Amino acid sequence: MKNKLFFIFLLIFALGIKTEAQQKVDTLDWLSFRNLVKKYHPVTAQARLLDDLAKAKKTKALGGFEPKLGVDFDRKIYDGTEYYQFLTPELKIPLWYGLELKGSYSEAEGTYLNPENKLPKEGLSYAGLSFQLGKGLLMDERRAALKQAQIFAQASKNQQQQILNDLFKDAGEAYINWYNKYQNLKLYQNIVALAKFRFEAVKNGFAGGDQPAIDTVEAFLNLQQREVQLQQADYELKEAKYLLSNFLWLENNQPTNPDLLNIVPDSDFVVSLVQPSDAMNNPKLLSYQFKIKDLEIEKRLKAESLRPEISVGLGLLNSGRNALQNINSNYWADNNKINLKFSFPLFLAKARGDLAETKMKIRNTEIERELVNIELRNKQNQISAENETLYNQLNLMKQQLSAAETLLKGEEIKFKLGDSSLFKVNSRETKLIEVNEKYLQTIAKLKKAQLKSFWINGELTNIF
Repeated sequence: MKNKLFFIFLLIFALGIKTEAQQKVDTLDWLSFRNLVKKYHPVTAQARLLDDLAKAKKTKALGGFEPKLGVDFDRKIYDGTEYYQFLTPELKIPLWYGLELKGSYSEAEGTYLNPENKLPKEGLSYAGLSFQLGKGLLMDERRAALKQAQIFAQASKNQQQQILNDLFKDAGEAYINWYNKYQNLKLYQNIVALAKFRFEAVKNGFAGGDQPAIDTVEAFLNLQQREVQLQQADYELKEAKYLLSNFLWLENNQPTNPDLLNIVPDSDFVVSLVQPSDAMNNPKLLSYQFKIKDLEIEKRLKAESLRPEISVGLGLLNSGRNALQNINSNYWADNNKINLKFSFPLFLAKARGDLAETKMKIRNTEIERELVNIELRNKQNQISAENETLYNQLNLMKQQLSAAETLLKGEEIKFKLGDSSLFKVNSRETKLIEVNEKYLQTIAKLKKAQLKSFWINGELTNIF
């Protein structure tokens, strides 16, 4: 009778009756975990700072087109005599295409003024513009800085994607690993409970004369082995929880204490349900495009140095403070100021060297982009093959799991009828545990492979 009871309870445990933890725990599901990482992890805050940096660079570049107000005052008094006194406030307004508007008003007085510095008593005003006809006509440092700032704004968005893409991959893998270790722990908790029941049943069977003494030793040894495996599974779960806590933060950059985390993963979580697109969207690959655009602007600026420097300044002079009065051709012919500057290096050594250096930078970046492109495509193909293989393995392991369970049940029936031994039953159970472990590992590998599929295509920020 005791032998029959033993096998009844053994069958109940084999069908999967699970022990429940007495301590209440919170469930950290996949969606909640993703939201916590996106909201509180310091790296996400660092990524958002790139927006501020891009705005700062644009503001700095716009400073090249900022109007400038200046005052030039110069006076000399010696031995009670005022030799001269000059006062010239002026306003400069930089424009596109190397143009610059300039307006000024000058006063000059003193005993020993140079004749060329003498001005009307009411002062002299000036309104004019300067521009470049050679170097700086098509591109100058002001325009280059602004264009590069605009490119940086686009590149910073892409860099954000790259930073977050890598962060979410690492965080997702940590969650999947934690999930896998938790499933292993539950497996061994059930196994240890079953081993304890077997040991007690065998002891009772031995006391009643239905079981040989050697079976108690076999049952006790099996229990010890399972308890060691349970301790190892518990340690691996704690280790995985510590790694997971690296991605769990609170407000104000406060890290969580993993020793105080009493959490379990979601029992049914899915990484994604959609198919990722092409690897050409990978942020690392796109970063080379922005780098090449930036270097193209630099190349245009360097190419300007191959032109001669020809700067022209034209201005209208008027007595008094109104610089724009008397605007007509006849007045201009008698009241103007013209400035012309020309310079040209005879050998253009520096300009040719700078341009050649920039061209080599562009070519080097293009080569790097092609290498990364090939690497990403190969990686994408490898991940696709990995996904397909893992799917096939998972289907085979389901069959193996079913077969191992059938063999264990069959061995238990034979043992009940006296045609087998507890050693063989334990061996069948060990095989079932191995298949179960590999099955859980394959599920974890498949989830990580799914995660990598979106990471390689730069789309983790869209699904995380």
